[in-house]
Amino acid sequence: MKKLLITLLSLLALTFAVSSRAATATGNFNVNLTLNSTCQINSTASGAATITDLAMTYTSFQTTAATSSTSFNVRCTNTLPYTLALDNASVLDNALDLTYTLSLSAGSGTGTGADQPITVNGAISPGQAGTCTTASCTNSLATNKQRTLTITY
Repeated sequence: MKKLLITLLSLLALTFAVSSRAATATGNFNVNLTLNSTCQINSTASGAATITDLAMTYTSFQTTAATSSTSFNVRCTNTLPYTLALDNASVLDNALDLTYTLSLSAGSGTGTGADQPITVNGAISPGQAGTCTTASCTNSLATNKQRTLTITY
């Protein structure tokens, strides 16, 4: 019995000795991230991914240009360079037979991560007759009234 007790006490002491000598090991690892940069267009009015339509009113043979503008935001990844381009800067509307020009307030920029306002300016040149069979016409049936803005980044 005495031997059994001594054996048990020895085992218990050995267990405490082993656990008090517990060691640790460490290892290092990297966290590798990938960021896919992007640019977005959104309306200044609604935040939707659209540009508000540009509306211009013109009277046949007027002596000054008819002008108007619309604004939108570009939001790009921080420090990402981008360029803006319109599909056509000078257009002959095929419903009203009026020529107009479009321009952008900025043709390029660098992303800040925040909305950056851009303006599209439109102008109908003076002295044009146009085509209309009533007192007032719209270009609702024009097949070339939709313009495209491209952001390259």
